Amino acid sequence: MDKIQRGISAQALLENELLKECFATLGDTYTQSWFDGKTVEAREDCHRYVTLLAKLKQDIQSIATSGKLEQARLKELEGRNKGLTLKWPMT
Repeated sequence: MDKIQRGISAQALLENELLKECFATLGDTYTQSWFDGKTVEAREDCHRYVTLLAKLKQDIQSIATSGKLEQARLKELEGRNKGLTLKWPMT
């Protein structure tokens, strides 16, 4: 899958209502469990889950942004190429 298509797919994930709900629910659950943890290990595990969930969302956002930037770069190149005229034979 090329960078633009990956970006489009990532953006669709970020806009998906079910996925947004899952991120929110998991984030709330892990955060509450982190605060309620009875042991250091339990709190550390929940902290890791909260951190990993945020990292996952950030990685999806990064792919979406990269796709948008690649699309903009290609449009700019197309615009530049439209202004070029080649004369044949080149001397």
